[in-house]
Order: sequence, then C-alpha cells, then structure tokens
Amino acid sequence: MAQSIKEKLKKLENQNRILTDNLMEAVWLVNAGNLICEYITPSIYRINGYTAEEIINKPVSDGLVPESFKKAMVLLEISLDDYEHGNKGIRTVEVEMKHKNGGTYWAEIRAALMEEAGSPLKIVGVMRDITARKITELKLEEKNRKLIEALAEKERLTKKIKVLEGLLPICSGCKRIRDDNGKWWPLDYYIREHTEADITHTICQDCRNVIYPDY
Repeated sequence: MAQSIKEKLKKLENQNRILTDNLMEAVWLVNAGNLICEYITPSIYRINGYTAEEIINKPVSDGLVPESFKKAMVLLEISLDDYEHGNKGIRTVEVEMKHKNGGTYWAEIRAALMEEAGSPLKIVGVMRDITARKITELKLEEKNRKLIEALAEKERLTKKIKVLEGLLPICSGCKRIRDDNGKWWPLDYYIREHTEADITHTICQDCRNVIYPDY
C-alpha cells in the first residue's frame, strides 16, 4: 500500500531523529480543508517553545497573530486557485507567530500544496525563525518613515519661509494681503495660515491716545 504524505514524513523523522530534533527549521503538514496541523517535527520546540504534541491536531490559526493569519489565508486562496489551474509552485510568506512565552516571533514559511489519492488536499511546508532579521528590517522601515516625515516638514517650513522672505502685496487701504491665487486675506488670517505664529490683539500707545484719549 502506498504511504501517505504524513507517513513518509514520520518515517523520515524516525530515520533522522537526531537531525529533526535539532533542526533550526520545522517541517509540517496541514490539512488544506480544515487547516488542522497533522504533523510537525520536534524541532518546533527550539523555535517557539511548543512541543510537537501541543501543535498536532490543533488549527493553524492558534499559532498566528490575527493579522498574519489573514495574510496567510489570502495567499492560500491564491495558491488553491493556481493549483486548480495546474500551477503547483512553492509559495513563501513571512508571518508573525505566537511564542509559548507569551511574546511573538517572525517566521518565514515556504509551502506547497500536495494531494494523495483518497485524502484531502495537504499543505506541506518548512518554517524557520527570522525574528532577528525582521526586527532589523522593521527598525530600518521606521527610520525611513521618520526621515520622509522630516523631509516633508522641512519642505513645508521652507515654503513658509519663502513666503515671509518675499514681497507681500498688501492693500494700502484695508491692509489685507493678496496670496498667489489672487485671494485677499486679513493680515492676521494670512499669518495664521502661512506661518506657525498666532495673533493676539492689543493696542499701541499712539492708537490708544487717539481712540481712548481719556484713558
């Protein structure tokens, strides 16, 4: 009788016990229909602190953070569609997973769909921990984001400085300022719109003597 995929993986594990126990990667088998883990090498313990027995017969959703599970499901739908059309390539995805210590870690998963007569479609994959690399990448992305924001802020401030350094067309009567679009602004509104400054109203000594001569 032909061996099932699970039996073949189990046989390889028994034949290479020392290797599978100490791998820095984990080999696994998942039912593509109900997404239940049917097999995983003991080396998973070195990656996330769980024993193989704690993972086998559990849904894969238990091991992924919600956002990564959604990401994996989108890729699975694409892979199933491709498989139906004869495309049986290996897919690679990076996901954030749950560690037994309560934290999370990042893993790179390479997987492919496989089928055997009389059994549901399977997903066979290899997973490895890429947390160190992912943390470096995320830090770099954050630095780049802050740099882009800083450059945008510099550009914004530069434009405002140019406005203040240039000649402002101001009405000799009402003292409103005309912008580049031909719109006339009251002086205080213009300053609020084009600078970081705000306006507070008071009265100078000369105007006070004219408007309030008795005070």
